[in-house]
Amino acid sequence: MVALGALVVSLLALALLYGLAPYASGYGAGLVTILHFANTLWSGDNGDWQHCYLVPFAAAAMVYFKRRKLHIADLQTAWTGLGITVFGLFVYWLGFRADNVYLGYASFQILTGGVLLWLCGWKWTRHLFFAWAFLVFLYPVPFLDNILAFPLRMIMSQASVGVLNFLGVGAVKVGTAILSAPDELSGLKTGARFSVDVADPCSGIRSLFALMMVSALYGYFTQPGVWRKVSLFFCAIPLAVLGNLARILMLTIGTIAMGSETAIGSLDDPSFFHMLAGYLVFIVALAGLIGIGKLLNADWSRVSTNFRTFFESKPLHPPSRSVADKPTHSYDEY
Repeated sequence: MVALGALVVSLLALALLYGLAPYASGYGAGLVTILHFANTLWSGDNGDWQHCYLVPFAAAAMVYFKRRKLHIADLQTAWTGLGITVFGLFVYWLGFRADNVYLGYASFQILTGGVLLWLCGWKWTRHLFFAWAFLVFLYPVPFLDNILAFPLRMIMSQASVGVLNFLGVGAVKVGTAILSAPDELSGLKTGARFSVDVADPCSGIRSLFALMMVSALYGYFTQPGVWRKVSLFFCAIPLAVLGNLARILMLTIGTIAMGSETAIGSLDDPSFFHMLAGYLVFIVALAGLIGIGKLLNADWSRVSTNFRTFFESKPLHPPSRSVADKPTHSYDEY
């Protein structure tokens, strides 16, 4: 009980440190707390990082899920955790001196893990490792937009052009734009029928981190074994690309059918159809996530046995007829 009390006090101290102590400028005139800097992005108008609000509740649910194992696990002080805690404080100080909020995020992750190991020991840390690792989704990392957004735009535009041509809708790729192919017989030039540009919001970067968080949470509660959880987690990346591909195709076909103004609108004022297409990303990705989860949970040995039994019970050739099976009536012979 003393260790648990010390753990609660330590976590409250960390909350005060990161929520009240001025840390970084946040590209402004004065210092702001790490929590203030993160909350500015969490509550941003674009909604890229609003899923971060769910992280503390999901981590608390994981702790509650492990309550029985924690009840029987021994609380033993691990002095290795003290060394990790000291290192976390050093990273905090380094980020403060460098005015780098991302080092502040890293120090929070290190300190929570170090304090947990120090006061509760290895058994508790092992049971709560996933809940601790899940805290990574708390931290908004907008600098990744510049690294990932443009390559994703190129991938999405190339994939969309390939699918449209496969479906019989002539399309060409110009940079990150998807244009209708020229039609010499009809006198239509390139882009005359439709012209859709895969902008940064359409690259899939907005949905990628949220879907990775959801896949980690879904895998934790539905998949037994570490390899299944990890496999489902990494499936979020291609599923996000697939869902975004469906969205771009929906917008392109909508442009052909209804025109650009109705189907897309503008970047500052997207149309209702454009906003509706955004939900298609999550519908496709979540459906794929559930399907892959069921495949991972399937008893493939039983499926293989049933499959083999089914074909073994069916004769490969029709049975030959014996002499006794021949009809008794006779026919005239000529």
